[in-house]
Amino acid sequence: MKKEKDPKVIKLKNLKVAFANLDNKDDLGKSILVVVDDPVVEEKIKTWVSVNKIGKDEPGVAKFNEYEGQKRFKFKLTNNTEVVDMAGQDAMDGLDYGAVVSIVAKAYEYHHKQFGNGVSQSLQTVIVMKPAVNEAKAMTADFLDELNLEANGAESDVVPKDIPEDDFDLDSIPF
Repeated sequence: MKKEKDPKVIKLKNLKVAFANLDNKDDLGKSILVVVDDPVVEEKIKTWVSVNKIGKDEPGVAKFNEYEGQKRFKFKLTNNTEVVDMAGQDAMDGLDYGAVVSIVAKAYEYHHKQFGNGVSQSLQTVIVMKPAVNEAKAMTADFLDELNLEANGAESDVVPKDIPEDDFDLDSIPF
């Protein structure tokens, strides 16, 4: 028996992450921006936002950001959002620029004294299909590998030129 589709839920596969705000440093809430470069995905998001009347200023109108020719959409993260890899293990470290994710998001109504009433959305599940590559970590790992090879006898790319190759008398050094 096929389960009836919940109109409040959207499932999208293989999206590129353009930006991940995982620390809420700017007090705008945790979120990820995904690249929307497929017209089918764009239409799915527009329909989901419209059917659920998501949004405060213009309920039902999907707000896409444009940056350097890329169309992007922001999904909110909560403390309850599950972020895992394909093996079901925690994958928060892999969620950053360049990651490829599949997501499940849900629309929900809110009633708040300060913010009023409306419909918002948040991610329920993020599956990190391909983790982001942290350039600094990758460079550090490569350099550590290089240093370990040198320590085990491999030749270095950089050899100081002022070290004499012959034996020399340590007493002749002026300091």
